[in-house]
Amino acid sequence: MAKGTTFQDHLKYELLDPDFAAAYLAAALEEGEEKFLSEALSDVVKVHGAAKIAAEMGIARQAIYQMIGGSGNPSFRNVVKLLASVGLEITIQPKKVG
Repeated sequence: MAKGTTFQDHLKYELLDPDFAAAYLAAALEEGEEKFLSEALSDVVKVHGAAKIAAEMGIARQAIYQMIGGSGNPSFRNVVKLLASVGLEITIQPKKVG
């Protein structure tokens, strides 16, 4: 991280990388806390631009903010669309034992 760069600035830069964003969301999911996952999804969406994502999804920008807001509860379908608009997808794998 460059001198004078805040953690938030660095995070925003890193979240533009699909591999980092995927790892960030996966870590949030592993925590098992809905609020943490919601905040992580919000971080990713904001970095990529809510207006751009809304246009790709064919919905109003305000609807994006409502979905990712503190009281938002986006449907699975909308989460899949949000992720797709930033170059990510959901995958299923066997649970790690141990």
